[in-house]
Amino acid sequence: MAKRERLAEGDFPEPGSVFVAPTADGRLAAGRVLRRQVEGGDCAALVAGSAWIGHALPPLDLSTLRAPLVLTHHSWRGQRNLFWTHLRMPAEFRIIGQLPLSNDDSAEFSDCFGGWQSVPLQALAQWRWDHDREALLREEAATLAAETERRRQVARVREDLLRTLSLKDLAERRWLDSWSGTAAEPHQADVRQVLCQLVHDLQGEVSRTKAKVRKLLKQAIGTLNQLDTRQPFITTIEREDLCAAFEQIACASGFPPLADEVNQWRKW
Repeated sequence: MAKRERLAEGDFPEPGSVFVAPTADGRLAAGRVLRRQVEGGDCAALVAGSAWIGHALPPLDLSTLRAPLVLTHHSWRGQRNLFWTHLRMPAEFRIIGQLPLSNDDSAEFSDCFGGWQSVPLQALAQWRWDHDREALLREEAATLAAETERRRQVARVREDLLRTLSLKDLAERRWLDSWSGTAAEPHQADVRQVLCQLVHDLQGEVSRTKAKVRKLLKQAIGTLNQLDTRQPFITTIEREDLCAAFEQIACASGFPPLADEVNQWRKW
């Protein structure tokens, strides 16, 4: 995972800057920068997204630009779109002028952190909730149904794979190719060796009992625990990859329930 760029105060627009950003439907949304300071450990900008949305640039004297958007769409309950961001303003955002900050502006604060894209995303979502809600809900229902069906198909393919996997298949597997070019790459060869040795040992078991498979699985996970203790490298992505690998090995060995015991043994 790439590290977040650490920005200095001058990397953010000046307080009082008014900017516009493209929305997904081809319009523009607008927001303001209220403050620049160290917040949450690094320099950040306090950004207020407005309720304005339109096709042409808004006049700077438009009162709507001065008020943070109040969010009431979906599960929002009147929170304002006011947040800190540690990120650089995206290239597609454009500063269109400056508005003097009032005393109320200077006193604004937020305990929320987010990204600049919150401004166009929330402005469009709120506009559609207020003016096009029926169509919005239909689209969201269709998207949810499509995603549910996609997940069902993925689950079916996964179940079919786990049911038909053999240790011979896994002996020919080149494990963890996705780790190449990531922070985990220096450990890729060692972890591959652990998985390959485990499959080899399981293939060598003439009488493969649940107790023997459990013992070999636990030994392999113990080796990974030691590797990660010496130099931690297993984060969320690596953890998911390894849990999937051990699940496949447990299924190919003939004892799928042993995959559930992995969480009891691993320390990552």
